[in-house]
Amino acid sequence: MKPEAPQLDPDVDFSEDDPLEATVQWSPPSWPPHKVLVCQFHYRRCQQMAWILLERELKSIPLTPVEIQDLELATGYEVSGRCRMEKEEDLWGEWSPVLSFQTLPSAPKDVWISGNLCGTQGGQKSLLLWKAPGHCVQASYRVWFQVKGQELIPRETPCCSSSIPTQAEWVAVSAINATSWEPLTNLSLVCLDSGSAPHGVVVSSIAGSTELLVTWQQGSGEPKEHVVDWAQDGEPLENLSWVRLPPGNLSAVLQGHFEGGVPYRITVTAVSPGGLYPAPSVWSFREELAPLVGPVLWRLQDAPPGTPTIAWGEVPRHQLRGLLTHYTLCAQSGTRPSVCMNVSGSAQKITLPNLPWGPCELWMTASTIAGQGPPGPSLRLHLPDNTLKLKILPVVVLLWGLFLTCCGISLATSGRHGYLAIWILFPESYLPSRCLHLRHKVLPRWVWEKVPDPANSNSSKPHVEEIPQAQPPRDSPTLEVEEIEPLPVVEHPQASSRLDSGYEKHFLPTPEELGLLGPLPPGPNIWPEPGHERGTHLTTEDTEA
Repeated sequence: MKPEAPQLDPDVDFSEDDPLEATVQWSPPSWPPHKVLVCQFHYRRCQQMAWILLERELKSIPLTPVEIQDLELATGYEVSGRCRMEKEEDLWGEWSPVLSFQTLPSAPKDVWISGNLCGTQGGQKSLLLWKAPGHCVQASYRVWFQVKGQELIPRETPCCSSSIPTQAEWVAVSAINATSWEPLTNLSLVCLDSGSAPHGVVVSSIAGSTELLVTWQQGSGEPKEHVVDWAQDGEPLENLSWVRLPPGNLSAVLQGHFEGGVPYRITVTAVSPGGLYPAPSVWSFREELAPLVGPVLWRLQDAPPGTPTIAWGEVPRHQLRGLLTHYTLCAQSGTRPSVCMNVSGSAQKITLPNLPWGPCELWMTASTIAGQGPPGPSLRLHLPDNTLKLKILPVVVLLWGLFLTCCGISLATSGRHGYLAIWILFPESYLPSRCLHLRHKVLPRWVWEKVPDPANSNSSKPHVEEIPQAQPPRDSPTLEVEEIEPLPVVEHPQASSRLDSGYEKHFLPTPEELGLLGPLPPGPNIWPEPGHERGTHLTTEDTEA
């Protein structure tokens, strides 16, 4: 006859000393009290298939608890038992239902930092991470931060991350309700001299594998260990993987399924009791592919004017899918075939001085060692004709020379003939009067004055110029012609020096220059010819001429 299964008490006791030991109370199945039962028990770690049989078999009389030794902290276990009659060695009863329990929590053994703690970007968030003890264990943790100039700041947090305060220099982590002998896990957060950091970090793929091989050279410091961490581009800070290595190891094989065309950021850090020596992060690909998109172009301010300057943005890493080798810039003007040129991958802008004028379309592609990607969005320009000024300049010079030639003809020719020549060449313009005015201003008097009448000549007199007072503005005079009766011949008085002033002849405009009079008809001369003084009285000879 087989006895029933024993009953296990869910309250499990743990020892306070190392090594850890668990004590499980149990009770035998219903059985005549004078008959002794022999029971055996086995246990296993959570999520494991194999059971570990306890060598010692327990009797119902006297009843002793189940003792499981050499357990690990923060670990889940399962235990079960069965019984038989003392004299029937092979007639075992059924196994009891499994009793699950977890050992006392412990401080995390593997603590690391996610984020650019030692970087130059101010205010960037960093996280303290530690690995979870297992799926069968639940625990809460207490974190202490030592901030410069402040007391320890304790925080209680669930598994398995905590934000790092600014200017934190030291951190320690422990589990709540941990054993008394469990030490804290601490880490110095001080960033040490980068000259002692590892250098020459190289990442390469392993043929036929999805893993990556990382190698580096040791810096001048003496670290106690190296830590290699990696994360996929765009992943949150919590999704960081890392592996710890002894100080003598200068290579590591990163376990995981690394996909082709996906960028991974890999960092090697030397850890010492005094702080951290991080090497610059390296972006790597297990397999490089051609880019998915091209760069976006935009136009900057022309330098010099009329010469376009083009800039572009970087292709995101997850769309670049490899390490950039170079850009290719293409241009097409009108119906001409497109022209392309390679641009360095480190360049961010370029000046294009030799583009033909008119409409122009630009686009750019990015390339990796796997090939060239598709073109990015096109940029359309309309460039002015920079040679237009050079084409207009000869015309302007020709017109100006023609103007000066005509003025020279008019200045060298007396009377109306020169005036008429300019009027024919430039009708309805102010050039004729302007040229005549220049004749008075530029040439000497003996060139443009006619030979004077000896009776009215003042060439033998000393030339005295008087500056007349400025006259108030008034309306232009109206010319009225009246019939004048013959007057007796009167001795002309000597012209005053004021009317004979060269200033009036030289500077004051004539009515013809003011445009008040058109061409004079044949008849009496109302205005004196050049060379005669203004303001003289009309004589009979003048009216009858």
